[in-house]
Amino acid sequence: MKTLLQGSMLPLMLLINTVVSASVPPPPVNQNIGIPDGVFNDMTVEICLGCHGDPENAPAPVNPGYLPDRHHLWVNEPIGSYSASPYPDKSANGTHTCTTCHLVDWVDDPSSPDGGYFKFAQNPTDPGFRNCLNCHTQTPGIASVHHLTQKAQETKCHLCHGSLIDDPTDNRHIPDYEISLITPWPGDNYDTSSQSNQYDPPVAAYNGRRKGNCAHCHYSGTDEASGKVIPDNFNTHHGTGVGQPNSGSVHTCTLCHDLTPPNHTIRGCERCHGISSLHNIEFDHKGDGITPGKEEPFWGHIGSPANCRGCHGNFAGAGVEAILQSGEGPSSGTNVVPTFDSVGMRGRGMRGGRGGMWSATTAGAGEPRTLTFTGSGFTSTLDSPNGPVELVANVVLIDKAGNSREFEASAATPTFLEVRLPDDLAPGSYDVYLAKGRVRSPVSNLVITPEVIIDDVDCDNGTITVNGSGFSGYLNAIDSGTRIFDTASLDNCTVTAWTNARIIADCGSDTAETIKVEGVFGSATADTACSGASNSNLTTGSGTDSRPRWWTIWNWWSSWSWSRR
Repeated sequence: MKTLLQGSMLPLMLLINTVVSASVPPPPVNQNIGIPDGVFNDMTVEICLGCHGDPENAPAPVNPGYLPDRHHLWVNEPIGSYSASPYPDKSANGTHTCTTCHLVDWVDDPSSPDGGYFKFAQNPTDPGFRNCLNCHTQTPGIASVHHLTQKAQETKCHLCHGSLIDDPTDNRHIPDYEISLITPWPGDNYDTSSQSNQYDPPVAAYNGRRKGNCAHCHYSGTDEASGKVIPDNFNTHHGTGVGQPNSGSVHTCTLCHDLTPPNHTIRGCERCHGISSLHNIEFDHKGDGITPGKEEPFWGHIGSPANCRGCHGNFAGAGVEAILQSGEGPSSGTNVVPTFDSVGMRGRGMRGGRGGMWSATTAGAGEPRTLTFTGSGFTSTLDSPNGPVELVANVVLIDKAGNSREFEASAATPTFLEVRLPDDLAPGSYDVYLAKGRVRSPVSNLVITPEVIIDDVDCDNGTITVNGSGFSGYLNAIDSGTRIFDTASLDNCTVTAWTNARIIADCGSDTAETIKVEGVFGSATADTACSGASNSNLTTGSGTDSRPRWWTIWNWWSSWSWSRR
Protein backbone atom coordinates (compact mmCIF):
# COMPACT_ATOMS: atom_id res chain seq x y z
CA MET A 1 0.00 0.00 0.00
CA LYS A 2 1.07 3.54 -0.58
CA THR A 3 0.74 6.92 1.11
CA LEU A 4 2.32 9.04 -1.62
CA LEU A 5 0.88 8.53 -5.09
CA GLN A 6 3.07 10.85 -7.12
CA GLY A 7 6.46 11.86 -5.89
CA SER A 8 8.11 8.71 -4.65
CA MET A 9 9.49 5.97 -6.83
CA LEU A 10 12.79 4.36 -7.48
CA PRO A 11 13.75 4.48 -11.15
CA LEU A 12 13.80 0.70 -11.21
CA MET A 13 10.27 0.57 -9.87
CA LEU A 14 9.06 2.41 -12.94
CA LEU A 15 10.25 -0.40 -15.16
CA ILE A 16 8.30 -3.25 -13.63
CA ASN A 17 5.65 -4.84 -15.81
CA THR A 18 2.83 -4.82 -13.27
CA VAL A 19 2.08 -3.66 -9.76
CA VAL A 20 2.88 -6.63 -7.59
CA SER A 21 2.33 -7.58 -3.98
CA ALA A 22 5.07 -7.53 -1.41
CA SER A 23 5.64 -10.31 1.05
CA VAL A 24 3.63 -10.44 4.24
CA PRO A 25 4.40 -9.36 6.90
CA PRO A 26 6.22 -6.13 6.03
CA PRO A 27 8.44 -4.26 5.64
CA PRO A 28 8.23 -3.23 2.94
CA VAL A 29 4.51 -2.71 2.77
CA ASN A 30 2.45 -4.24 -0.02
CA GLN A 31 2.66 -2.06 -3.13
CA ASN A 32 -0.96 -2.17 -4.27
CA ILE A 33 -2.40 1.32 -3.90
CA GLY A 34 -0.86 4.15 -5.86
CA ILE A 35 2.66 4.15 -7.25
CA PRO A 36 5.23 1.96 -5.46
CA ASP A 37 7.29 3.67 -2.75
CA GLY A 38 10.53 5.17 -3.96
CA VAL A 39 12.47 8.24 -4.96
CA PHE A 40 12.53 9.52 -8.51
CA ASN A 41 14.25 12.86 -8.76
CA ASP A 42 16.86 11.64 -11.24
CA MET A 43 14.54 10.84 -14.12
CA THR A 44 15.38 9.99 -17.71
CA VAL A 45 13.01 9.94 -20.65
CA GLU A 46 13.03 6.13 -20.55
CA ILE A 47 11.87 6.20 -16.94
CA CYS A 48 9.19 8.78 -17.74
CA LEU A 49 7.81 6.61 -20.51
CA GLY A 50 7.69 3.66 -18.10
CA CYS A 51 4.47 5.18 -16.77
CA HIS A 52 3.44 7.78 -19.30
CA GLY A 53 4.39 6.22 -22.60
CA ASP A 54 3.76 2.48 -22.40
CA PRO A 55 0.21 1.71 -21.22
CA GLU A 56 0.83 -2.05 -21.31
CA ASN A 57 3.79 -2.02 -18.93
CA ALA A 58 3.02 1.02 -16.78
CA PRO A 59 3.00 0.05 -13.08
CA ALA A 60 0.13 2.41 -12.26
CA PRO A 61 -2.51 4.41 -14.17
CA VAL A 62 -0.47 7.60 -14.37
CA ASN A 63 -2.26 9.81 -16.89
CA PRO A 64 -2.78 7.20 -19.60
CA GLY A 65 -3.47 8.60 -23.01
CA TYR A 66 -1.50 9.24 -26.13
CA LEU A 67 0.94 11.94 -25.04
CA PRO A 68 1.19 13.92 -28.30
CA ASP A 69 -2.60 14.19 -28.36
CA ARG A 70 -2.63 15.53 -24.80
CA HIS A 71 0.00 18.12 -25.62
CA HIS A 72 -1.50 19.18 -28.95
CA LEU A 73 -4.77 19.94 -27.18
CA TRP A 74 -2.94 22.85 -25.52
CA VAL A 75 -2.74 24.69 -28.87
CA ASN A 76 -4.50 28.07 -28.57
CA GLU A 77 -4.82 27.62 -24.78
CA PRO A 78 -3.30 30.32 -22.49
CA ILE A 79 0.27 29.84 -21.26
CA GLY A 80 -0.04 29.77 -17.46
CA SER A 81 2.44 30.70 -14.74
CA TYR A 82 3.60 27.12 -14.29
CA SER A 83 3.48 26.09 -17.93
CA ALA A 84 6.18 23.66 -19.05
CA SER A 85 6.29 25.29 -22.49
CA PRO A 86 10.01 25.82 -23.15
CA TYR A 87 9.67 28.75 -25.57
CA PRO A 88 6.74 30.91 -24.37
CA ASP A 89 8.35 33.97 -25.96
CA LYS A 90 7.56 32.48 -29.38
CA SER A 91 3.88 33.20 -28.82
CA ALA A 92 2.52 36.53 -30.07
CA ASN A 93 -0.66 36.45 -27.98
CA GLY A 94 0.20 34.47 -24.85
CA THR A 95 -1.28 31.17 -26.02
CA HIS A 96 0.38 27.89 -26.83
CA THR A 97 1.38 27.40 -30.45
CA CYS A 98 3.46 24.78 -32.23
CA THR A 99 6.62 26.89 -31.89
CA THR A 100 6.24 27.41 -28.14
CA CYS A 101 7.17 23.74 -27.84
CA HIS A 102 8.92 22.84 -31.13
CA LEU A 103 11.85 24.83 -32.42
CA VAL A 104 12.20 25.17 -36.20
CA ASP A 105 15.21 26.22 -38.25
CA TRP A 106 15.34 28.01 -41.59
CA VAL A 107 17.33 26.09 -44.19
CA ASP A 108 18.66 28.06 -47.17
CA ASP A 109 17.85 26.26 -50.41
CA PRO A 110 18.15 28.17 -53.71
CA SER A 111 16.10 25.47 -55.44
CA SER A 112 13.13 26.19 -53.19
CA PRO A 113 10.57 28.72 -54.48
CA ASP A 114 11.05 30.76 -51.29
CA GLY A 115 14.81 30.37 -51.26
CA GLY A 116 14.64 27.94 -48.39
CA TYR A 117 12.32 26.11 -46.03
CA PHE A 118 11.65 25.48 -42.36
CA LYS A 119 12.42 22.19 -40.64
CA PHE A 120 12.37 20.96 -37.08
CA ALA A 121 15.52 21.83 -35.16
CA GLN A 122 15.56 18.17 -34.13
CA ASN A 123 14.53 15.30 -36.38
CA PRO A 124 11.07 14.00 -35.36
CA THR A 125 12.38 10.43 -35.65
CA ASP A 126 15.06 11.14 -33.04
CA PRO A 127 14.14 9.55 -29.66
CA GLY A 128 15.03 12.82 -27.96
CA PHE A 129 12.45 14.75 -30.00
CA ARG A 130 9.89 13.99 -27.30
CA ASN A 131 12.19 13.91 -24.29
CA CYS A 132 9.83 14.82 -21.44
CA LEU A 133 12.64 16.52 -19.55
CA ASN A 134 13.18 19.02 -22.36
CA CYS A 135 10.10 20.80 -21.02
CA HIS A 136 9.17 19.26 -17.66
CA THR A 137 12.13 20.20 -15.52
CA GLN A 138 13.35 18.50 -12.37
CA THR A 139 16.08 19.45 -9.92
CA PRO A 140 18.36 16.41 -10.25
CA GLY A 141 18.89 14.60 -6.98
CA ILE A 142 16.66 17.04 -5.09
CA ALA A 143 13.17 17.59 -6.53
CA SER A 144 10.95 15.38 -8.64
CA VAL A 145 9.40 16.79 -11.77
CA HIS A 146 5.92 16.06 -10.39
CA HIS A 147 6.36 18.20 -7.30
CA LEU A 148 7.46 21.27 -9.22
CA THR A 149 4.12 21.44 -11.05
CA GLN A 150 1.45 24.07 -10.45
CA LYS A 151 -0.73 21.65 -8.47
CA ALA A 152 2.12 20.85 -6.09
CA GLN A 153 3.20 24.46 -5.66
CA GLU A 154 -0.38 25.37 -4.78
CA THR A 155 -0.46 22.41 -2.31
CA LYS A 156 -3.50 20.94 -4.06
CA CYS A 157 -2.24 17.44 -3.46
CA HIS A 158 -5.67 15.83 -3.84
CA LEU A 159 -5.71 16.79 -7.53
CA CYS A 160 -3.19 13.99 -8.10
CA HIS A 161 -3.35 11.81 -4.99
CA GLY A 162 -7.08 11.79 -4.36
CA SER A 163 -8.10 11.04 -0.77
CA LEU A 164 -5.02 8.92 -0.04
CA ILE A 165 -3.45 12.05 1.45
CA ASP A 166 -4.71 15.46 2.55
CA ASP A 167 -3.83 18.95 1.37
CA PRO A 168 -1.37 20.36 3.93
CA THR A 169 -2.84 23.88 3.80
CA ASP A 170 -6.57 23.07 3.82
CA ASN A 171 -7.11 24.32 7.41
CA ARG A 172 -8.16 20.91 8.69
CA HIS A 173 -8.14 20.47 12.46
CA ILE A 174 -4.89 18.83 13.54
CA PRO A 175 -4.76 17.62 17.18
CA ASP A 176 -2.12 19.15 19.41
CA TYR A 177 -1.87 16.50 22.13
CA GLU A 178 1.42 14.71 22.50
CA ILE A 179 2.31 11.13 21.62
CA SER A 180 0.05 8.65 23.38
CA LEU A 181 -1.78 5.40 22.83
CA ILE A 182 -3.87 6.92 20.04
CA THR A 183 -0.99 8.72 18.38
CA PRO A 184 1.59 6.80 16.34
CA TRP A 185 5.25 7.20 17.00
CA PRO A 186 6.58 9.38 14.18
CA GLY A 187 9.82 7.70 13.15
CA ASP A 188 11.91 4.64 13.68
CA ASN A 189 14.72 6.55 15.37
CA TYR A 190 12.67 8.91 17.48
CA ASP A 191 14.65 9.78 20.61
CA THR A 192 12.66 10.60 23.74
CA SER A 193 15.69 11.20 25.97
CA SER A 194 15.63 14.96 25.44
CA GLN A 195 11.92 15.31 26.12
CA SER A 196 10.39 16.29 29.43
CA ASN A 197 7.86 13.49 29.23
CA GLN A 198 9.20 9.96 28.89
CA TYR A 199 7.19 7.38 27.00
CA ASP A 200 7.19 3.65 27.29
CA PRO A 201 9.68 2.11 24.86
CA PRO A 202 8.26 0.90 21.53
CA VAL A 203 7.18 -2.70 21.24
CA ALA A 204 9.18 -4.68 18.69
CA ALA A 205 7.22 -6.84 16.28
CA TYR A 206 7.57 -8.43 12.83
CA ASN A 207 11.14 -8.42 11.54
CA GLY A 208 12.23 -6.21 14.41
CA ARG A 209 10.02 -3.27 13.38
CA ARG A 210 8.30 -1.53 16.24
CA LYS A 211 4.56 -1.34 16.74
CA GLY A 212 2.83 1.99 16.93
CA ASN A 213 4.96 3.49 14.20
CA CYS A 214 4.65 4.22 10.48
CA ALA A 215 7.86 2.30 9.86
CA HIS A 216 6.18 -0.86 11.16
CA CYS A 217 4.92 -1.22 7.57
CA HIS A 218 6.45 1.66 5.62
CA TYR A 219 10.15 1.02 5.75
CA SER A 220 13.03 0.02 3.55
CA GLY A 221 13.56 -3.48 2.33
CA THR A 222 13.28 -5.71 -0.70
CA ASP A 223 9.90 -6.44 -2.15
CA GLU A 224 10.25 -10.19 -2.44
CA ALA A 225 7.51 -10.44 -5.06
CA SER A 226 9.26 -8.09 -7.50
CA GLY A 227 12.83 -8.05 -6.20
CA LYS A 228 12.78 -4.23 -6.08
CA VAL A 229 14.37 -2.24 -3.28
CA ILE A 230 12.05 0.08 -1.37
CA PRO A 231 13.68 3.07 0.41
CA ASP A 232 12.87 4.31 3.90
CA ASN A 233 10.38 7.04 4.70
CA PHE A 234 12.98 9.76 5.14
CA ASN A 235 14.29 9.35 1.60
CA THR A 236 10.84 8.77 0.15
CA HIS A 237 9.48 12.05 1.48
CA HIS A 238 12.55 14.24 1.16
CA GLY A 239 13.14 12.86 -2.31
CA THR A 240 10.07 14.69 -3.57
CA GLY A 241 11.87 18.00 -3.14
CA VAL A 242 8.84 19.64 -1.52
CA GLY A 243 10.26 22.28 0.79
CA GLN A 244 13.85 21.22 0.20
CA PRO A 245 16.48 23.97 -0.09
CA ASN A 246 17.57 24.71 -3.66
CA SER A 247 14.76 22.52 -5.02
CA GLY A 248 12.95 25.19 -7.00
CA SER A 249 9.88 24.72 -4.81
CA VAL A 250 8.12 27.74 -3.31
CA HIS A 251 7.77 25.82 -0.04
CA THR A 252 10.17 25.48 2.86
CA CYS A 253 10.76 22.85 5.54
CA THR A 254 7.94 24.36 7.61
CA LEU A 255 5.38 22.96 5.18
CA CYS A 256 5.87 19.65 7.00
CA HIS A 257 7.94 20.44 10.09
CA ASP A 258 7.43 22.67 13.10
CA LEU A 259 10.57 24.45 14.22
CA THR A 260 10.99 22.54 17.46
CA PRO A 261 10.26 18.98 18.62
CA PRO A 262 8.34 17.08 19.75
CA ASN A 263 5.29 18.28 17.82
CA HIS A 264 7.04 18.29 14.46
CA THR A 265 7.65 14.59 14.85
CA ILE A 266 4.00 13.66 14.32
CA ARG A 267 1.82 16.74 13.78
CA GLY A 268 3.74 17.66 10.66
CA CYS A 269 2.93 14.25 9.25
CA GLU A 270 -0.77 14.81 9.89
CA ARG A 271 -0.79 17.81 7.59
CA CYS A 272 -0.76 15.35 4.70
CA HIS A 273 -1.59 12.10 6.47
CA GLY A 274 -4.59 12.98 8.60
CA ILE A 275 -7.11 10.79 10.37
CA SER A 276 -9.67 11.14 7.58
CA SER A 277 -7.28 9.93 4.90
CA LEU A 278 -5.42 7.22 6.82
CA HIS A 279 -8.60 5.57 8.10
CA ASN A 280 -10.03 5.22 4.59
CA ILE A 281 -7.19 3.21 3.06
CA GLU A 282 -7.63 -0.51 2.45
CA PHE A 283 -6.87 -2.90 -0.41
CA ASP A 284 -9.37 -5.55 -1.46
CA HIS A 285 -6.96 -8.49 -1.41
CA LYS A 286 -9.58 -11.12 -2.22
CA GLY A 287 -11.64 -8.98 -4.57
CA ASP A 288 -14.87 -9.69 -2.71
CA GLY A 289 -15.40 -6.27 -1.18
CA ILE A 290 -13.94 -4.71 1.96
CA THR A 291 -15.25 -5.32 5.45
CA PRO A 292 -13.38 -2.95 7.78
CA GLY A 293 -11.77 -4.75 10.68
CA LYS A 294 -12.00 -8.19 9.09
CA GLU A 295 -9.55 -8.05 6.19
CA GLU A 296 -6.19 -9.79 6.16
CA PRO A 297 -3.39 -7.81 7.85
CA PHE A 298 -0.89 -5.56 6.11
CA TRP A 299 -2.98 -4.81 3.02
CA GLY A 300 -4.28 -1.54 4.39
CA HIS A 301 -4.97 0.55 7.48
CA ILE A 302 -8.39 -0.71 8.57
CA GLY A 303 -8.07 -4.45 8.10
CA SER A 304 -7.38 -6.84 10.96
CA PRO A 305 -6.46 -5.72 14.52
CA ALA A 306 -2.83 -6.23 13.55
CA ASN A 307 -3.19 -3.13 11.38
CA CYS A 308 -4.42 -1.14 14.37
CA ARG A 309 -1.41 -2.26 16.41
CA GLY A 310 0.84 -1.13 13.59
CA CYS A 311 -0.09 2.49 14.32
CA HIS A 312 -1.55 2.46 17.83
CA GLY A 313 0.51 -0.14 19.67
CA ASN A 314 2.73 2.32 21.54
CA PHE A 315 2.06 0.71 24.91
CA ALA A 316 2.05 -2.96 25.82
CA GLY A 317 -0.49 -2.76 28.62
CA ALA A 318 -2.82 -5.72 29.04
CA GLY A 319 -5.87 -3.50 28.60
CA VAL A 320 -4.65 -2.28 25.23
CA GLU A 321 -3.88 -5.78 24.00
CA ALA A 322 -7.27 -7.00 25.15
CA ILE A 323 -9.01 -4.33 23.12
CA LEU A 324 -6.95 -4.97 20.03
CA GLN A 325 -7.29 -8.75 20.25
CA SER A 326 -11.06 -8.58 20.69
CA GLY A 327 -11.53 -8.24 16.95
CA GLU A 328 -13.12 -4.82 17.29
CA GLY A 329 -11.79 -2.90 14.32
CA PRO A 330 -12.93 0.39 12.80
CA SER A 331 -16.64 0.90 12.34
CA SER A 332 -18.26 -0.71 9.32
CA GLY A 333 -19.21 2.83 8.35
CA THR A 334 -15.68 3.48 7.15
CA ASN A 335 -15.73 4.37 3.46
CA VAL A 336 -12.56 3.18 1.76
CA VAL A 337 -10.85 5.15 -0.99
CA PRO A 338 -11.54 3.60 -4.42
CA THR A 339 -8.37 2.96 -6.40
CA PHE A 340 -7.94 1.67 -9.94
CA ASP A 341 -4.98 0.09 -11.71
CA SER A 342 -6.31 0.30 -15.27
CA VAL A 343 -8.85 2.31 -17.23
CA GLY A 344 -10.19 1.36 -20.64
CA MET A 345 -12.59 2.72 -23.21
CA ARG A 346 -14.99 1.03 -25.59
CA GLY A 347 -16.88 2.43 -28.55
CA ARG A 348 -16.53 3.25 -32.23
CA GLY A 349 -13.83 5.70 -33.13
CA MET A 350 -11.56 4.80 -30.24
CA ARG A 351 -7.84 5.04 -30.73
CA GLY A 352 -6.08 3.35 -27.87
CA GLY A 353 -2.96 1.89 -26.43
CA ARG A 354 -2.33 -1.62 -25.27
CA GLY A 355 -3.25 -3.29 -22.04
CA GLY A 356 -6.62 -1.60 -21.69
CA MET A 357 -5.30 1.96 -21.24
CA TRP A 358 -6.90 4.07 -23.92
CA SER A 359 -6.77 7.49 -25.46
CA ALA A 360 -10.25 8.28 -26.68
CA THR A 361 -11.12 10.22 -29.81
CA THR A 362 -14.50 11.42 -30.98
CA ALA A 363 -15.89 9.94 -34.16
CA GLY A 364 -18.71 12.41 -34.71
CA ALA A 365 -21.73 13.45 -32.70
CA GLY A 366 -23.80 10.72 -31.13
CA GLU A 367 -21.05 8.16 -30.79
CA PRO A 368 -21.37 6.09 -27.57
CA ARG A 369 -18.31 5.72 -25.38
CA THR A 370 -17.97 3.57 -22.29
CA LEU A 371 -15.23 3.82 -19.66
CA THR A 372 -14.25 0.76 -17.66
CA PHE A 373 -12.15 0.62 -14.49
CA THR A 374 -10.53 -2.29 -12.67
CA GLY A 375 -9.19 -1.91 -9.17
CA SER A 376 -10.44 -2.01 -5.60
CA GLY A 377 -13.00 -0.43 -3.27
CA PHE A 378 -15.53 0.62 -5.92
CA THR A 379 -18.44 -0.23 -3.59
CA SER A 380 -18.90 0.13 0.18
CA THR A 381 -21.66 -0.75 2.65
CA LEU A 382 -22.22 1.83 5.38
CA ASP A 383 -24.39 1.65 8.48
CA SER A 384 -27.19 4.19 8.88
CA PRO A 385 -30.17 4.64 11.24
CA ASN A 386 -32.34 3.08 8.54
CA GLY A 387 -30.06 0.12 7.94
CA PRO A 388 -27.15 -0.64 5.60
CA VAL A 389 -26.59 1.72 2.70
CA GLU A 390 -24.48 0.71 -0.28
CA LEU A 391 -22.28 3.35 -1.87
CA VAL A 392 -21.11 2.99 -5.47
CA ALA A 393 -18.34 5.14 -6.92
CA ASN A 394 -19.23 7.69 -9.58
CA VAL A 395 -16.93 8.87 -12.35
CA VAL A 396 -15.92 12.55 -12.33
CA LEU A 397 -14.37 14.40 -15.29
CA ILE A 398 -12.74 17.83 -14.90
CA ASP A 399 -11.83 19.91 -17.93
CA LYS A 400 -8.95 22.40 -18.19
CA ALA A 401 -11.18 25.23 -17.00
CA GLY A 402 -11.93 23.36 -13.78
CA ASN A 403 -15.52 22.48 -14.71
CA SER A 404 -16.59 19.05 -13.46
CA ARG A 405 -19.22 16.55 -14.54
CA GLU A 406 -20.18 13.47 -12.55
CA PHE A 407 -21.67 10.28 -14.00
CA GLU A 408 -23.25 7.29 -12.30
CA ALA A 409 -21.91 3.82 -12.97
CA SER A 410 -23.93 1.59 -15.26
CA ALA A 411 -22.35 -1.51 -13.70
CA ALA A 412 -20.21 -1.94 -10.59
CA THR A 413 -18.64 -4.63 -8.41
CA PRO A 414 -15.98 -4.17 -5.72
CA THR A 415 -13.28 -4.53 -8.40
CA PHE A 416 -14.94 -3.49 -11.68
CA LEU A 417 -16.84 -0.37 -12.73
CA GLU A 418 -18.36 0.75 -16.02
CA VAL A 419 -19.88 4.09 -17.01
CA ARG A 420 -21.43 5.40 -20.22
CA LEU A 421 -20.10 8.82 -21.19
CA PRO A 422 -22.44 11.37 -22.77
CA ASP A 423 -22.50 11.69 -26.53
CA ASP A 424 -21.90 15.43 -26.38
CA LEU A 425 -18.65 15.28 -24.42
CA ALA A 426 -16.43 17.95 -25.93
CA PRO A 427 -12.92 17.17 -27.20
CA GLY A 428 -10.23 17.90 -24.66
CA SER A 429 -7.95 16.54 -21.98
CA TYR A 430 -9.80 15.65 -18.78
CA ASP A 431 -8.76 14.68 -15.28
CA VAL A 432 -10.74 11.58 -14.36
CA TYR A 433 -11.25 10.04 -10.93
CA LEU A 434 -13.73 7.97 -8.95
CA ALA A 435 -15.75 9.57 -6.13
CA LYS A 436 -17.52 7.52 -3.46
CA GLY A 437 -19.15 9.61 -0.80
CA ARG A 438 -16.54 12.07 0.43
CA VAL A 439 -13.54 10.10 -0.76
CA ARG A 440 -11.98 10.12 -4.19
CA SER A 441 -9.48 7.99 -6.03
CA PRO A 442 -6.13 9.17 -7.36
CA VAL A 443 -6.44 11.02 -10.64
CA SER A 444 -5.82 9.74 -14.14
CA ASN A 445 -6.36 11.33 -17.55
CA LEU A 446 -8.82 10.96 -20.40
CA VAL A 447 -8.07 12.33 -23.88
CA ILE A 448 -10.82 13.01 -26.40
CA THR A 449 -9.43 14.42 -29.62
CA PRO A 450 -11.43 16.45 -32.13
CA GLU A 451 -12.32 15.08 -35.54
CA VAL A 452 -11.11 17.00 -38.58
CA ILE A 453 -14.26 18.13 -40.41
CA ILE A 454 -14.61 20.22 -43.58
CA ASP A 455 -17.94 22.03 -43.85
CA ASP A 456 -17.39 23.90 -47.11
CA VAL A 457 -14.67 25.01 -49.54
CA ASP A 458 -14.54 28.23 -51.58
CA CYS A 459 -12.12 28.97 -54.42
CA ASP A 460 -11.14 32.33 -55.90
CA ASN A 461 -8.48 32.17 -58.62
CA GLY A 462 -6.62 29.40 -56.83
CA THR A 463 -7.05 30.79 -53.31
CA ILE A 464 -8.76 28.12 -51.25
CA THR A 465 -10.84 28.97 -48.17
CA VAL A 466 -11.71 25.89 -46.10
CA ASN A 467 -14.26 26.20 -43.30
CA GLY A 468 -14.74 23.49 -40.73
CA SER A 469 -13.45 22.39 -37.34
CA GLY A 470 -10.70 20.37 -35.67
CA PHE A 471 -7.87 21.83 -37.78
CA SER A 472 -5.89 22.74 -34.61
CA GLY A 473 -2.61 24.59 -35.23
CA TYR A 474 -0.32 24.80 -38.23
CA LEU A 475 3.45 24.53 -38.35
CA ASN A 476 5.12 25.49 -41.62
CA ALA A 477 7.94 23.00 -41.44
CA ILE A 478 9.05 19.80 -43.15
CA ASP A 479 7.41 16.69 -41.67
CA SER A 480 5.26 18.72 -39.28
CA GLY A 481 2.14 16.70 -40.14
CA THR A 482 0.10 19.84 -40.88
CA ARG A 483 -0.60 20.84 -44.48
CA ILE A 484 -3.21 21.32 -47.21
CA PHE A 485 -2.44 19.86 -50.61
CA ASP A 486 -3.76 18.90 -54.04
CA THR A 487 -4.56 15.18 -53.88
CA ALA A 488 -3.84 14.71 -57.61
CA SER A 489 -0.42 16.36 -57.86
CA LEU A 490 0.44 15.99 -54.14
CA ASP A 491 1.71 19.59 -54.28
CA ASN A 492 1.38 21.49 -51.01
CA CYS A 493 -0.65 24.68 -51.05
CA THR A 494 0.90 27.81 -49.54
CA VAL A 495 -0.91 28.54 -46.29
CA THR A 496 -1.65 32.20 -45.61
CA ALA A 497 -3.93 31.72 -42.57
CA TRP A 498 -4.74 28.67 -40.42
CA THR A 499 -7.04 28.54 -37.40
CA ASN A 500 -8.98 25.72 -35.80
CA ALA A 501 -12.03 26.56 -37.94
CA ARG A 502 -10.66 28.14 -41.14
CA ILE A 503 -7.76 27.68 -43.54
CA ILE A 504 -6.84 30.08 -46.34
CA ALA A 505 -4.24 28.85 -48.81
CA ASP A 506 -2.92 29.52 -52.32
CA CYS A 507 -3.16 26.29 -54.29
CA GLY A 508 -2.41 27.80 -57.71
CA SER A 509 -4.62 28.46 -60.71
CA ASP A 510 -4.36 24.86 -61.98
CA THR A 511 -5.72 23.32 -58.79
CA ALA A 512 -7.32 19.91 -59.21
CA GLU A 513 -10.78 19.05 -58.04
CA THR A 514 -9.89 17.67 -54.61
CA ILE A 515 -7.81 19.01 -51.73
CA LYS A 516 -6.85 17.36 -48.48
CA VAL A 517 -6.31 18.92 -45.07
CA GLU A 518 -3.97 17.14 -42.69
CA GLY A 519 -4.01 18.28 -39.07
CA VAL A 520 -2.41 16.94 -35.92
CA PHE A 521 -5.57 15.02 -35.01
CA GLY A 522 -6.49 13.59 -38.41
CA SER A 523 -7.33 14.52 -41.98
CA ALA A 524 -10.24 15.28 -44.29
CA THR A 525 -10.74 15.68 -48.05
CA ALA A 526 -13.17 17.81 -50.04
CA ASP A 527 -13.93 18.73 -53.63
CA THR A 528 -13.23 22.31 -54.64
CA ALA A 529 -14.82 24.73 -57.10
CA CYS A 530 -11.50 25.71 -58.64
CA SER A 531 -11.95 23.48 -61.67
CA GLY A 532 -15.68 23.80 -61.93
CA ALA A 533 -16.44 20.85 -59.69
CA SER A 534 -19.09 20.88 -57.00
CA ASN A 535 -17.90 21.11 -53.42
CA SER A 536 -20.78 19.07 -52.08
CA ASN A 537 -18.73 15.87 -51.84
CA LEU A 538 -17.12 16.42 -48.44
CA THR A 539 -15.24 13.61 -46.75
CA THR A 540 -13.91 13.48 -43.21
CA GLY A 541 -11.52 11.06 -41.61
CA SER A 542 -8.78 9.56 -43.71
CA GLY A 543 -10.45 10.73 -46.92
CA THR A 544 -11.27 9.18 -50.29
CA ASP A 545 -10.00 9.71 -53.83
CA SER A 546 -9.76 7.89 -57.14
CA ARG A 547 -6.37 6.36 -56.49
CA PRO A 548 -5.98 2.58 -56.15
CA ARG A 549 -6.82 1.17 -52.74
CA TRP A 550 -3.20 0.31 -51.94
CA TRP A 551 -2.15 3.90 -52.64
CA THR A 552 -4.89 5.31 -50.44
CA ILE A 553 -3.87 3.09 -47.52
CA TRP A 554 -0.18 3.92 -47.92
CA ASN A 555 -0.83 7.65 -48.20
CA TRP A 556 -3.10 7.61 -45.15
CA TRP A 557 -0.59 5.67 -43.05
CA SER A 558 2.28 7.90 -44.10
CA SER A 559 0.46 11.11 -43.19
CA TRP A 560 -0.97 9.64 -39.95
CA SER A 561 2.37 8.40 -38.66
CA TRP A 562 4.18 11.64 -39.39
CA SER A 563 1.45 13.75 -37.84
CA ARG A 564 1.95 11.95 -34.52
CA ARG A 565 5.69 12.08 -34.22
